[in-house]
Amino acid sequence: MSELNYDLFFQLGSISSMGYFIYHVDERKFSYLNKSFSEILEIEQSDLKSLPQQILHQVHPEDREHAMFCFEECLLDNEEKMYEVRLKISGREKYIRVVVSPLHRRDNIDLVGTVEDTTIMRHNKIHIEQINSRKNITLEVLAHDLKEPLGMMKLAASSIEQGLAKNEDAEMSSGIAFIKNMCERNLLLIRSMINKEFLKSSEVEIGKERTDIVLELRDVIRFFKRSKIGKTRTFVFEASANKIFLQLDSMKFLQVINNLISNSLKFTDDNGIIRLHVQELENSVLLTVADNGIGIPEPLQPGLFTRLPQTLRSGLRGEESGGFGMSIIKAIVDLHQGKIWFESKVGLGTTFYIKLPK
Repeated sequence: MSELNYDLFFQLGSISSMGYFIYHVDERKFSYLNKSFSEILEIEQSDLKSLPQQILHQVHPEDREHAMFCFEECLLDNEEKMYEVRLKISGREKYIRVVVSPLHRRDNIDLVGTVEDTTIMRHNKIHIEQINSRKNITLEVLAHDLKEPLGMMKLAASSIEQGLAKNEDAEMSSGIAFIKNMCERNLLLIRSMINKEFLKSSEVEIGKERTDIVLELRDVIRFFKRSKIGKTRTFVFEASANKIFLQLDSMKFLQVINNLISNSLKFTDDNGIIRLHVQELENSVLLTVADNGIGIPEPLQPGLFTRLPQTLRSGLRGEESGGFGMSIIKAIVDLHQGKIWFESKVGLGTTFYIKLPK
């Protein structure tokens, strides 16, 4: 920000529900803050002017280091920034969004910006993401539960059809052919529904926000455990910390996790184990999705993240592959500036690794 129209800034501040502020960096005090700024922070204006460091006490203890980093980054980069920080006031969590710009005035630096209470918006977004994630898991569970009986009905119909052909019962053969055809059509419908839902992830640009990945992944595993699939598989979730924050488009990234778990289900026997682990490193976060299934044959491994026909194979219960799941997974990880790779041994299982920058 090269210059500021102070009169206009003060006028907007006097009527806005957003907080407006000007902070003198060298003097470590506010030269201006409006009433809304005080109301959002829940600190009296006079106290904020006399003891501005009180703001840090309102910041959630888990976000204080993040808040200090944001302050230093804004000064260092010397450009407008937008940050989201949690507050903790009287036991209540509150989300605020801060848009701030450094303004150089002679030998002094001012931080000029706005503060917005985004608590309701944030909570609504979390609920939408959870609903979307559960919807995707429900689709996977339904697909798993429906495909197996439909497949068995199709096989039974085929067997009956062969027996009736010997007796030359045209009417009964026609009825069995109808049942067989309906099974096939519904299997294709289920497969198409899952494929189209996942394809949507690659059609929209990502919008990253600060996200507690541990909270999101724990919810995914909890839903799988409570489903019918949870009775035939063991799901294990482990994290190196209770909370790990990342800049993510969580709605799309959780579809990546759901799809990797879905693939594990396809190639893992009943009573198999699927593990999801997240580990916080110094400058990144490492996620792993591992199973003790049949593994990936070496000839198929080089082209796994492409749509090469030779990499396609049916699951243990006859589940077919759409051929684009892995390529979209990689595309979404790439959009997060992350890396994905895997290790697999036939008969022992497969582990997928995703490394994301903090």
